[in-house]
Amino acid sequence: MRILQILHNHKFGGAEQHLVQLCTGLRAAGHQVEAAVPRGSWVWQRLTELGFTVHAFDFRAHYDVGSLFRLIVLLLRGKYDIVHTHLVRAAFYGRLATRFCKTPLVCTVHDLTTWKNYPRERPLIAVSEAVKRHLVFRGFSAEKIRVIFPGARDCSLGAESEVIRARVRSEFGLTPADTAVFMIGRVAEVKGHDLAFEAARSLRARLGSSVRVFFAGQETTWGSELHANDIRGDVVWLGRRDDVPQLLAAADMCIQPSRSEGLPLALMEASSAGKAMIATQVGGVPEVIEDQRSGLLIPPDNVDALVDAILVLIRSPHLAEGFGAEARKCFDAKFSIETMIGATLSAYSECLQASPART
Repeated sequence: MRILQILHNHKFGGAEQHLVQLCTGLRAAGHQVEAAVPRGSWVWQRLTELGFTVHAFDFRAHYDVGSLFRLIVLLLRGKYDIVHTHLVRAAFYGRLATRFCKTPLVCTVHDLTTWKNYPRERPLIAVSEAVKRHLVFRGFSAEKIRVIFPGARDCSLGAESEVIRARVRSEFGLTPADTAVFMIGRVAEVKGHDLAFEAARSLRARLGSSVRVFFAGQETTWGSELHANDIRGDVVWLGRRDDVPQLLAAADMCIQPSRSEGLPLALMEASSAGKAMIATQVGGVPEVIEDQRSGLLIPPDNVDALVDAILVLIRSPHLAEGFGAEARKCFDAKFSIETMIGATLSAYSECLQASPART
């Protein structure tokens, strides 16, 4: 198949990483994959490095007639078998262009905050059951929505894990007795970094420097303001990192006190590394973490609950170890990239069978 993937974001986040993994997996399965993404964005740079054909599209809100015309021309010339969009703006332009060109379309919905401008007559992929429930609540047909968990890379490092753990912890000034709590992902208000920041302050007041909280992720404007308020250095700010498997090796646990989530890639990667996790019971998070089995679920916007959960895992290392082992089993069963690619190809096949022959 000739497949065009479309995504409009400049940022570095879960949807962008998912797109790269999807393109790579589809190409490995023998398909010809191209992408339409903003020039200079992280996903543009990564796909270019990997040798994909990438088309520059920077869709400006919902009134960029020039980009729509260029997309129509691209579809007519490219003669793609299917177009796959990610997030709402790409879905908006993809819906208009494919309707004109009579090209089959699949749209992936990655979050719980959008629903307008997704096509109601075309097949949708939801990244979690929670996202599907959200769309059905908004009036979309359940029959047109397929749940496909985004695949996550395997971040376990095998036999080298302990050596890498010791090296990275040494670089961070951690002793074997210290507890390293990692929050990995874009530093944004919806992810709850302010709650994790307050929890770090509380933990430092109680336990001193024996507990260190690390933020690893690209900072939004909101995140930069939060960083500027950390006068005492209660958190270790690492910025965007491309060595997540090494960071996970160094971690004792991972936290994600998000206010909203479709399906968090960071938690799936933590699961692959066998890490105990603490996260808020929102969106698709319970589809990654089974409370009291593979991690701890807490209410959103509750710093005290976050602190208490971290203290439980610090005081019960065997419990944390057991959570990590169960998390790895869940990853193997649900979140491998191979499983995602197979399910996506099945969704494409159904879409093509349901589409009328193109003229």
